[in-house]
Amino acid sequence: MWYDALERCDDRASRFTPGGGALPEGWRGRTQGVWEVLAPSGAPQLPEQGWKVHVSATPESAEETIETAWRVCRRLGLPWKYLRSRLVVAVTNAKYADRSASGKVVTVYPRTAEELETVLAELEGALGGRPGPYVLSDLRWNRGPVSVRYGGFALMWCELPDGTRVPAVKDPDGRLVPDARRPRFTVPEWASTPDFLAARIAAAADDAGAGLGCYRVVKALHFSNAGGVYLAEDEGGRQVVIKEARPHAGLDASETDAVARLLVERDALERLGHLPFVPELYEYFTSWEHHYLVMEYIPGESFSAWLGREYPLTRHRPDARALADFAGLAVTRLALVEECVAALHREGVAFGDLHHRNIMIRPDGTVALIDFELSTPLDTPRRRTLGAPGFTDPEITDAREADLFALGCCQLAAFVALTTLTRRNPAVVGGLLDLVAECFPTVPAGFAERMTGRLALSPALRPYLGARPAAGARAELTAAALLRGIDAAATPEREDRLHPGDVAGLRPGGALGLAYGSSGVLLAQHLAGAAPGGEQLDWLAAAVRRAPADTPVGLYDGLAGAGWLFHRLGHPDAANVVDRLLAGPPPSSLGLYGGLTGVAQLLLEAGATDEALALAAKAAGRIGEAGLLDRPGLLRGWSGPAVLFARCARLTGDTAWAEAAERAVRCDLRHGRLVDDMLQTYSSGRLLPYLAEGSAGVALAVLALPAAQAGALDAERVLEAAARAGAVRVVVQGGLFNGRAGLAYTLFQVAARLPRWRAEAEEQLRLVDLHLAPHQDGSVLHGDQLIRLSTDLATGSAGALLALAAAKSPGQCLLPGAHPVHGWTPERAEPGTPSRRDDEGR
Repeated sequence: MWYDALERCDDRASRFTPGGGALPEGWRGRTQGVWEVLAPSGAPQLPEQGWKVHVSATPESAEETIETAWRVCRRLGLPWKYLRSRLVVAVTNAKYADRSASGKVVTVYPRTAEELETVLAELEGALGGRPGPYVLSDLRWNRGPVSVRYGGFALMWCELPDGTRVPAVKDPDGRLVPDARRPRFTVPEWASTPDFLAARIAAAADDAGAGLGCYRVVKALHFSNAGGVYLAEDEGGRQVVIKEARPHAGLDASETDAVARLLVERDALERLGHLPFVPELYEYFTSWEHHYLVMEYIPGESFSAWLGREYPLTRHRPDARALADFAGLAVTRLALVEECVAALHREGVAFGDLHHRNIMIRPDGTVALIDFELSTPLDTPRRRTLGAPGFTDPEITDAREADLFALGCCQLAAFVALTTLTRRNPAVVGGLLDLVAECFPTVPAGFAERMTGRLALSPALRPYLGARPAAGARAELTAAALLRGIDAAATPEREDRLHPGDVAGLRPGGALGLAYGSSGVLLAQHLAGAAPGGEQLDWLAAAVRRAPADTPVGLYDGLAGAGWLFHRLGHPDAANVVDRLLAGPPPSSLGLYGGLTGVAQLLLEAGATDEALALAAKAAGRIGEAGLLDRPGLLRGWSGPAVLFARCARLTGDTAWAEAAERAVRCDLRHGRLVDDMLQTYSSGRLLPYLAEGSAGVALAVLALPAAQAGALDAERVLEAAARAGAVRVVVQGGLFNGRAGLAYTLFQVAARLPRWRAEAEEQLRLVDLHLAPHQDGSVLHGDQLIRLSTDLATGSAGALLALAAAKSPGQCLLPGAHPVHGWTPERAEPGTPSRRDDEGR
């Protein structure tokens, strides 16, 4: 139901206990997440970084591998760590696990070049040739499963230009630089490399150019921990698709690896190659250890890509002709998919993984199916090991029925791409079908009946496909229901987090910041008129006090977020947080999320005006600098600083700040694109309308501009275009930062200036209820990706509370750092007047 740290999984049944579990005299142990760390007492202190050794293993071989590594490390007196259970080994080597870290089961920390050479030889002698996935970030040592790489021993952090914190190592000048954990072996150019290792590295570099025989790779189409998918050309120039499988890697829930699934796909293509919608099999071969399947390249685009380009409900008020044309083409193409599934079933095969990304539309309008790695004989019971969320039901065990249910989901998702919501809240299926009927009245009755019949194969959905459930069976979009859901989900007994939310909340500082932590949830409760409980404030205060020195200090990702909440509530710890921020180094990034802008906004709130203006000046001096804040929007673009500069202009009366605000907004607008008179911003390879990243965030900055700069920018035209982009019927995610609640929030703010947008804002807010799920006696929002529920501000229920609050008081300061000053407490200061906060921390 909730995202949680892997170390909190219940893996007691598969825990490893090397050496029987008891530590010998002279050794000490500690737990580090999912790792158990063992080190000799009194040994020389480890360096901060250096060459470390990894040993990989399969879930089946892990226990014996760990036992063997323990004997070697104990004999040599070397610190080491191991993954604590078979379950953790399987999860960290799953298909969509981190490719650069996957496969590592043991890590050894040699202190010198001599110890490195010795332990490599010892582990090679004891484990050489044992099964284990290749660790992509490492240099494999001989036959494996031993490998080596240069990196940090101690966990250190540095910031990227956009404020993202990443693990770090120190360069020769002592500066923290990213510890590049790429899915390929690299060595920092300044790293000291022992001679015996340098020769191996040079030999590996020579081998790296071996390639894929007669095939020339044109581009990568997809990567996962299982391997890659590539577009390539053969010797005759014919385009082909090559699918790669890594042995012992990319495990599914049954611990089946990528090679086994690729063999299933090969056999399926051989058996079904006479069907016109099945790619032709050209070749199967191995290169080094990896397996490759070469097949026909299907020209055209995926059904998913077609939807992304042509789907009308992501446009503002499409006309009836556009809706009817889309519906007619979608029904025609889905009828072809029905025929494909029926043909497979006549051949005695279940496809097993039907969803929009696995359906190709050829230029002539015909369709093909790709990715047969989960296909099975039709009479084989279905095992749920992999599958696309929103297109599978674990309760359906008949392979034929599973295909038909997936087909029904494809049909529904073509018109409302929210089928993933039904997993946690099956009652929402009625609302989705109502939306289809309302927006696409030309969909034939027979198509709708077949779709509904296939969806009814799910025992969970079946009760909600006839008569609609009573109101009490559905999640409610009310502040009271959201507050009950938040309270029911809270875990004050835990020290790591109080409110469950996005996986980002599990990062250092995440539980404190406004975005994913308790400060954002408690702020939303406060704005909804519910005083945060003393127990929860005490929890946050204690979490701030025990936060280590390297905790992020940003407004949305760390300490400043807790400081904002404390200041807003008049909590006595507000002054302590501000003092801590002033005493430490400021963040190196500039944005609102985790950078100078967010900290400056808190300092202005707290009355530390001189210090805030100094931070704002640093940001203003770098407006437009290449490579900075190039993800347009409120949190990681120039729109956040623009709001700050506008605030500084009103505070000081200095027009230079107002001009800086306009220049900052123009930096984000350079990424803007007008599509059907909708303003979206191009970022991360996509056109986005959202608040955190997208045109909604830019609109909030435009609203903050002083009158002269708003006029120069033609602010009303910008706001109208951004509002059109946010006033659409279908939005995949429901959250504040990158979803529907944020669009509703922005529309209410725009409506305070342009009242004609009020009705559109109310409609967008009403549709947030599609994204809710019932939880005990309350409601909780589905988080980003719709896989888990969330209560946080960025992705969950707290963000929906903020949208509801905006409906009651549009134009008022609700979201920190996102508003013009006129909705805040007056804070005018004479230029040059000292305004350092007083000792009581106002």
